Amino acid sequence: MATDTLVTISLGKEKQAAMDRFLAKGFPTNKWEEWKYASLKSLNDVDWNWNTSEAPAATPLLAIETALHVQTLNGKFSVHSALPQGIEILEFDAFAQQNPNFIAGWIHRNPILEQNSLYDLNEALTSSHQVIWVKAGTILDRPILHQYVADVSIASAIQSKVLIYLEKGASLTWVDDLSTLSSSESILSNYVQEIWVEEAAQLTFVKTQDFALKTTHIDHTFIFQQGNSQVDMFTFSINGGFVRNNLHFYVDGENVLSNLNGLYVPGNNEFIDSHTVVDHRKPNCESNELYKGVLLGNSTGVFNGKIFVRPDAQKTNAFQSCKNVLASDKATMNTKPQLEIWADDVKCSHGTTTGQLSDEALFYMRSRGISEEAAKTLLMLAFVQQVIDKVEIPELRDSISNRVVAKIQQALGV
Repeated sequence: MATDTLVTISLGKEKQAAMDRFLAKGFPTNKWEEWKYASLKSLNDVDWNWNTSEAPAATPLLAIETALHVQTLNGKFSVHSALPQGIEILEFDAFAQQNPNFIAGWIHRNPILEQNSLYDLNEALTSSHQVIWVKAGTILDRPILHQYVADVSIASAIQSKVLIYLEKGASLTWVDDLSTLSSSESILSNYVQEIWVEEAAQLTFVKTQDFALKTTHIDHTFIFQQGNSQVDMFTFSINGGFVRNNLHFYVDGENVLSNLNGLYVPGNNEFIDSHTVVDHRKPNCESNELYKGVLLGNSTGVFNGKIFVRPDAQKTNAFQSCKNVLASDKATMNTKPQLEIWADDVKCSHGTTTGQLSDEALFYMRSRGISEEAAKTLLMLAFVQQVIDKVEIPELRDSISNRVVAKIQQALGV
């Protein structure tokens, strides 16, 4: 069993407790309610290397001329740009020494979700826990590009964790460009981001995922928002054998705006699973959720979106939409939108649709001399462009469009 070697790893007291929780639960299977459409039981059959070594510096898939550049390579974090005033990147222990009050509240509020054994595994094995600390009132006019890369020569399990802390009135654009350069070896990528957005702070977070077919990537993103803050979140899942995104928003202040945008384009033998939670705890807040998927070949997609409106969260506006196109008769999409409302003065809606390309639109385009492959590509790109166009960085927006078009054209044999 792959987990047998974990028992022999020497850990400190807190990390050992997290390891014990993971070993008690094991890898998720479809017997768990939150994993009913997926199972990672097969990971037990892989002889994982749990201590990944450093690899040569990698060339990013994405280039943003104006961006500051940081990198996580096989779980090891490094800074490649000089940082402006008002932002620090430091180890978690050093951050904790300078911010004992925040850490005390963080430990109290930090949710350890049931059936989240991979969070426990990350907690146990992450060796380099970085904090991106944006000081009060700091407005960064340049995005930070975080290149997350796995590049291994043997089957490896990689753990990585980042804490992003925006103090009062701070503003940050953070871009995660995640990829695997190793296509022949199995990789388990287990990535955690915990994000704290304090009073009147603003965060734009764009995540692009472009993994090899033998990569299993589990992505945990927890975002805590205080009053008058705004977060614009984008998740673009373009390639990957097995990709699971756990995105959780905790709205813990008044007049908060939370925008969740997602796009997934799984192809042959690919599985992309999007689980979102928006937990409204305070009144006078708004969340908008728009996810779109194009499913190619024999791919499988999952969307499970939950909205909670707590009793104190009166005058909440919460909207959720998931729309999908099955571009193949072999593709499968599973959707489960959920609303749980305990307040009576709210405006909430959720809905999901799954269908195929319009025969009428295809006929119209074909009648004007456009080839069938080109017509399908244009229709699918037009369907997802609504999400892509919300990205304000031109190089990033173009890169996402180009990668999506390339994926569709490959599936169509163009």
